[in-house]
Amino acid sequence: MEIKMKNNFETVIGIEVHVVLSSKTKMFSSSKSSHTDPKNTNISPIDLGHPGTMPLPNKRCIEKAIVLAKALDMEIEKNISFDRKNYFYQDLPKGFQITQQFHPIGKNGKIYLDENNFVDIERIHLEEDTAKQTKEDDGTILLDYNRSGIPLIEIVTKPCIKSSTEAGLFLKKLRRILTFNDISDAKMEEGSLRVDVNISVKPIGSKEFGTRVEIKNINSINNVEKAIEYESNLQAEQILKQEEVLMATKRFNDKTLTTEFMRLKTTNVDYHYMVEPNIFVRKISDDFITDVIKNNYTDIKSIEADLLKNNVSQEFINLLMDDYELFQKFKFINDEIKDCNEVIKWLCVEFVGSLNKVNLKLKDATDFQLNQLLKMMKYLLKDASINAKQGKEIVKLLIETNKDIDTLIEENNFKQITDKNVLRPILEKYVEANKPMLDQYDSRPERVEKFFIGMVMKDTNGQANPNVVTEIFNEILKLNK
Repeated sequence: MEIKMKNNFETVIGIEVHVVLSSKTKMFSSSKSSHTDPKNTNISPIDLGHPGTMPLPNKRCIEKAIVLAKALDMEIEKNISFDRKNYFYQDLPKGFQITQQFHPIGKNGKIYLDENNFVDIERIHLEEDTAKQTKEDDGTILLDYNRSGIPLIEIVTKPCIKSSTEAGLFLKKLRRILTFNDISDAKMEEGSLRVDVNISVKPIGSKEFGTRVEIKNINSINNVEKAIEYESNLQAEQILKQEEVLMATKRFNDKTLTTEFMRLKTTNVDYHYMVEPNIFVRKISDDFITDVIKNNYTDIKSIEADLLKNNVSQEFINLLMDDYELFQKFKFINDEIKDCNEVIKWLCVEFVGSLNKVNLKLKDATDFQLNQLLKMMKYLLKDASINAKQGKEIVKLLIETNKDIDTLIEENNFKQITDKNVLRPILEKYVEANKPMLDQYDSRPERVEKFFIGMVMKDTNGQANPNVVTEIFNEILKLNK
């Protein structure tokens, strides 16, 4: 669509995010919370909705919701209660879902996109997931109840997001909060962070909202941005052509990069919400909330500020903050090395780059390889027993062979020569043979020094430690003055 079409309209976006909480057990039962195990193995009478079963709220999930509310600067509800959302569907054995309709655990928060721009969060609430449906080729629907009862937290924004870029940035900021606070692993590709987007388009300046279209279950931030761009342009084009924009539910096709019609939204569904009678209201104290936050909350801004203070570029800060697994590995190494930019160089560039060259990802790296990388960096930065060129080759070989660093150094003859008694005679030999070059030092110091160090490096096949050679060269200079 032409840019001038976009300029006549503005997009209004609201986002609903369902997050699978990091929990050993389900929201209201003691069943294992995992949907990757063999089908229908993590189930109990509570998960299957058997008559007479009594749900018991998962305290750890309530604590995680409190931490999220704190991170989003929300009002925290002190009377914890649950409600029934009544509807019939094959993935909901009880005939209702336990949620928090009337008293959500968090209200009225925000996520800052930058210093002056933020997204308003209307509410967050706890609820349980439904069973997973699989449709066979013959039309048969199979149900896996491992997912039934898995703890979720839903995050609902106000319709205040103005563009696909803002939506993408909001989700990145939210994912940082979720992962760094151990609320969820927030892996969209595995379904632990699911995004629904509500989009409407209106002429610029209009006080009336356009017709809302919902796009369900988008599986990546990149696809969220593309879905918003396509749907907002489509609606603007329909308005210009005086076509009706239908209130509908759609899906995003990541192959054609288009939104596809699923069903009309003809009426507002009445779920007959009612208070869950089998779960008593639990009042939580200020002291309890304070303790939960003290023991579990991580301030993302302080981490970013520390990285900035250590002269890490914004590009690499974003890289670390957007990938918690990478940040954990960075922290593990930097706690020993204490040089942020060197760790970023060797971990994010050399180590990850070597993994990518053999079609591996960071998640494929073993603890052994990470420990060997740390050992190599100590040899390079603290002991100066290898040089940077050798370090790059060692990292490459580490990934390819999975051998320990000491073996790689020995096999490839990478051990640096740091003994002055070995290096001095070599340097003196070249000084004696190149007196005219040494005499030029006062007028061309850098060129002369580089020449002699280069001769020693060549003579030792790159094994001489250049810092030690420089020290010897300066000692020889003093003797020749």
